[in-house]
Amino acid sequence: MMVKNIYSFQKQDIIKALKEDEFCLVYQPQIELSSGQVIGVEALLRWDHPEWGWISPVDFIPLAENCGMINQITRWVLKNACEQKKKWQYDGLPDVIVSINISPVDFERDELYEVLVKTIKDTGLDPKYLELEITETAIMKDIKKTVDILKKLRKTGIKIAIDDFGKGNTSLAYLKDLPITTVKIDGSFIGDIPYNKKDSSIVKDIIQMCHNLNLQTVAECVETEEQIIFLSLHNCGVAQGFAFSKPLNVDDYKKDVLTCEFNAISTIHRLDDQIIMRSAKMHDHRFQSLFNHNPDMVCSFGLNGKFLSANKAFEKTLGYRLNEVLDKDMFRTVHPEDINKAQKHLEEVLNGKEPVDVVIRLKHKNGFYIHCRTSCFPMHLGKRVVGVYSIAKDIGEQKKLEENLYESEKKYRLITENMSDLVSTIDVNGIIQYASPSHRNMLGVDPNRMVGKNMFDFVLSENLEMIKSQHNKLIQTKSQRSFETRLEDISGNIVWVETQGIPILDKENNISHIVLVARDITKRKEYELDLYRIQADLKSTLSRQQGMIMKIRKQGHHFIHTLCEGELLDKFGLTPKDVTNKSLFDFLPTELAESKVKFYSRAWGGNNVTYEVEFNGIIYIANLKPVFENGEVVEIIGSCVDMSNEQDM
Repeated sequence: MMVKNIYSFQKQDIIKALKEDEFCLVYQPQIELSSGQVIGVEALLRWDHPEWGWISPVDFIPLAENCGMINQITRWVLKNACEQKKKWQYDGLPDVIVSINISPVDFERDELYEVLVKTIKDTGLDPKYLELEITETAIMKDIKKTVDILKKLRKTGIKIAIDDFGKGNTSLAYLKDLPITTVKIDGSFIGDIPYNKKDSSIVKDIIQMCHNLNLQTVAECVETEEQIIFLSLHNCGVAQGFAFSKPLNVDDYKKDVLTCEFNAISTIHRLDDQIIMRSAKMHDHRFQSLFNHNPDMVCSFGLNGKFLSANKAFEKTLGYRLNEVLDKDMFRTVHPEDINKAQKHLEEVLNGKEPVDVVIRLKHKNGFYIHCRTSCFPMHLGKRVVGVYSIAKDIGEQKKLEENLYESEKKYRLITENMSDLVSTIDVNGIIQYASPSHRNMLGVDPNRMVGKNMFDFVLSENLEMIKSQHNKLIQTKSQRSFETRLEDISGNIVWVETQGIPILDKENNISHIVLVARDITKRKEYELDLYRIQADLKSTLSRQQGMIMKIRKQGHHFIHTLCEGELLDKFGLTPKDVTNKSLFDFLPTELAESKVKFYSRAWGGNNVTYEVEFNGIIYIANLKPVFENGEVVEIIGSCVDMSNEQDM
C-alpha cells in the first residue's frame, strides 16, 4: 500500500479526519528508574486514514500548522487525553501524568491558555495530572515572551516540559529562569550511550544540571539495558522507550499497562546488582584521594559484601594488599565470633539508623587478630544505598591494657597519661571502691571519704538520669561508654568532665568492677560557648548583609567545611549539602581551590585573613578567623559578604 505524499494532503482532509474521528491517541509509558513504576504516559497523535492507513504526525502536522487547522487538532488532543485520563482513574489504573505535545504555532497563540482552562474545567481533570511538552526551539524563539506564557500556563496547576532538549541552543542562563518542571533529553543523545563518550558526557551534564535546578529528567528513546544502567548510574529520574514499551492504543494500554509495569520492575531489579556495583565503584573513586590521607583503616564494599577498595592504612595495619582483598568477601577478615555483631551493625546502617561504633576483631594476614573500633556509613546513588564505607581504628593497645588489668592481682589498676584526671573504680551497683588523689585537687573532696559511698550521690540531680542510663548500658553491653557531664566542686563551682567507663571482666566474662576516668574539659566547654557566640554574631551580621558563614577544619592536607550557610551560598548556585564535609577541590574549579588553600593555610597558621575573590560572577570579601584551643588552631571561622553591588556603583 502506497502512502500519499505529504504535499497532496488538503485542508479538507484534516477537517474530514476531525469530523469522522480518524484521529486517535496512543500512549507510551514513562518509567521511574528507581522503582520501575509507570508514573507517566506521553500521548502521541496518529491518523488512521481510511485509504492510506496509519499516518505519522510528521507527515500532516506541518500542513495543519500552515493551513490554520493546528488549533483544532490541539483542542481535540487535549480534550481526548484528559477524558481518557479520567476514565483510567475510574478503572483503577496506575495514577499517571499525561504529557501532550504542543505545536510551536499553538504555543505562540494567546488562546492556548483559555483552551487549557476550559478543557480542564469541562473534563474535571485535576491539572496536576497534565503536562504540556514544548520543544526547545519554540521556547527559545522569544525568551521574554516565553517566560510570560509559561508563567501564565503554570498558574493553572499543570506541569511544563522542554521536549527534545539538547537539539537547540538553550542558554543555561535562561533555563534557570524558565518556570518549567521537566526536561526531556532528546533521543538522538541516548542511542549511542554509553559507548559514545561525547553523547555520554552531554547526557551526564544535562542530568546533573537538572538536579541542580530541581528539575525532573526524562530520557527518550531508551531501547537497551546498557542505556538503562547508564541512566540509573547518573541518577536520571525517568525513561521512555521500547526497552519498556512501545506506544499503546487505549485498549492495549488498559489491558497491558500493569504487565508493562511488572516487566519494568523486574528489569530494574534484575539490573540492580550491576547498577549498584558500578555506582559503588564510581562513588568510591571520587573519594579515594581523601581516604588515602586518613590515618585509620578505610575500606569500602558493595551490598554483596565484597571489597571495592582499601586505603594504605588498611595494608599497613592488616598486611593485605588491595589486590588480595579486592572482590573478596569482607567477612573473611572478621573473627568468626564477631561476624553476627558486624552483620547487625551493617544492617542498621543499611536501614538508615545511626548505630553506635562496634568493636570487632579483624584478621591480620599473618593469622593473628587485631581489636578495632569500627563505624560504617552508606554511600548513595540518589536516594538509594549502593555501598558502604567502613572506618576502623586499631585499639589493640587499649585491649592489651584491659587484659593486663585483668591479669593483675591488684584490686585497683589503672595506667593513665595524666594523673590529674579523676580515676575511680566502682562495682556494678555504683559503690566506689577507689578514688584517686586528684579528686582533692579538682573537686576539693577527700578521696578516702568517697570509698564505700555510691557514685550517684556525687552527681548533680539534673544529670542523674543520664548517668544512670550510661551505667546501665555499660552493664548490659559489657563495653566501654563515653559521656560528658557536670560535677560540682566543694566551693559550688561547676566542673565539666569527659568520662570513660571501662568494664573489667573476670574469667567467667562477668564484670568484676568498672574503671572510671574523668578529664576536666571545662575550658573546652567555655571555648565552645565562645564559639557559639561568635557564630551567633556572624549569623546576625550576615543576615543583614546577605552573606555567608563557614567553619573549616583541617584533615590531613585538606581543608574541610564543617558548616557553610547563608544567602550568598544560594547566589553561588550551591547548597550546604554541596559544601559541607567536602574539601575545596570537591566543589570549586582547581585554580580557584588552590588559591583559597593559600588563604586557609595562612589562617590555620594563626593569622586573621581577609581577601577578595570572584566566583560564578559574584565578587565577595571573605574574613577568616582562627580559633585556638590550648595554644593551637583547631578551627577557622569564616564570613563572606557579597560586594558585587558595591563594585557596580
